[in-house]
Amino acid sequence: MIVCPTCSKENQDHYKFCLGCGSDLPRPGGDDKPLATTTPPAGVAAVSNMPVPAPAPDPAPVAPQPTAETAVAEPPSAPEPAAVPAPEPAAVPAPEPAAAPAPAAESEGTQCASCGAMISPGFAFCGACGATVAGVSPTSGPVGAFGKDSAKLVLIQPDGTEGGTVEIPTSEVAVGRDAGGFFGSDAYLSPRHAVFKSDGKNVNVKDEGSLNGVFVKIMPNESREIGSGDIFRIGQELILFEAIDRGSASADGTEKMGSPVEGLWGRLSLIVGKGRLGNAFPAGGDGVILGRERGNIIFPEDGYVSGIHLRIHADGDKYFITDLGSSNGSFQKINGEATVSGGDFLLMGAQLFRIDF
Repeated sequence: MIVCPTCSKENQDHYKFCLGCGSDLPRPGGDDKPLATTTPPAGVAAVSNMPVPAPAPDPAPVAPQPTAETAVAEPPSAPEPAAVPAPEPAAVPAPEPAAAPAPAAESEGTQCASCGAMISPGFAFCGACGATVAGVSPTSGPVGAFGKDSAKLVLIQPDGTEGGTVEIPTSEVAVGRDAGGFFGSDAYLSPRHAVFKSDGKNVNVKDEGSLNGVFVKIMPNESREIGSGDIFRIGQELILFEAIDRGSASADGTEKMGSPVEGLWGRLSLIVGKGRLGNAFPAGGDGVILGRERGNIIFPEDGYVSGIHLRIHADGDKYFITDLGSSNGSFQKINGEATVSGGDFLLMGAQLFRIDF
C-alpha cells in the first residue's frame, strides 16, 4: 500500500494519484522519474542520421592512396600521411553525387523524425504525431488548404502532456481508426467515429453512429443541463438518466391511476453492455450525489471516481448535472451532434482530446 503524504490515505501500489485528495503519490522505491516515451529516442536517431555522411568519407582515404604518393611518403616519416587527409576533403564531393538519387526517394515520401511514419511529399506536418517536417514550409503544398478559421484537435496523453495534433478545417474531416496514426491504434474507436468542422469560432462535432460514442467534458463546478435519455460517464461507469413522469394528466385532463410519486423526479441506471442496463437508483428531493466514498450512490470499487464526484438535481422541469471538482472529470455523451468551443475536452475511444484555435 502507498500512504498519501498529503491526507495519509492508503492507496493501492499501482495508483498514481491519491483516491482521497487527488495528490500525486510517491512511486514504489522512491523513483519519481517519469517513464520515457518513444518520441525522444526516435528524434535522437533521426538527428544522428545527419552526420552519417561524415563517416562515409573515411573509405575515401583508400581511394586517394595512389602507389606513387604513398610509396615515397612512407619511408621519410609518419607525418606525411597526415598531409594526405588534407586533400581528401576535396575528394568528398565526389561521393556526394551518389546522394542525388535521394530526390527520387522523396517522390515516395519521407520518414518522420519523431515517430518513423511515412509522410507524403509536400506535407509540412506528420499525420501520425503532428511533428514538423524539416525543410517544408507550412504555407506550401496541401497545408495551404487550412485557413485562419481552422481549429485543432490536440491529443492529451495520460501524463497530461500534448501528443499529436489534427487540423480541423472549414470543410468536414472524419476521425476514426481509418484515419491511422494515433487513431488507428485505439480499438475503442469505430473506423469512422466522428466528423468535425470548424467555422472559425466553434467546432461542430457529429457522431457517425460510433459504438462507444463521443463525450464532452463537464467543466468543474458548472451546472450543465441534461435531458431524459442522456448518458454521462464518471470513472469507468456509464450512467443513463431518465426523467420520471410525476403523475401529470393527459391532454384531456385524465389523471393516471396508481401510487403517487412522492418527491421522485428521475432514475439513474448503470449501462453494463449494448442495450443492457444494470442496477437502477431513484433520484429525487434536492438532488443526488455520486462518489466513491460519500453520497447517495457510491462506487467503492472504481478507483477513477473521486470521493465526492458529481451531483444531479432538478429545477422545475429541467435537470442539471454538476461535476464537484473531481480528479478525472465527468463527461456527457453527445446525442447526434453538438457544438464545442476552444478549450473544451472530448473523450473518444480511450483517448482525451482538446479543441484549440
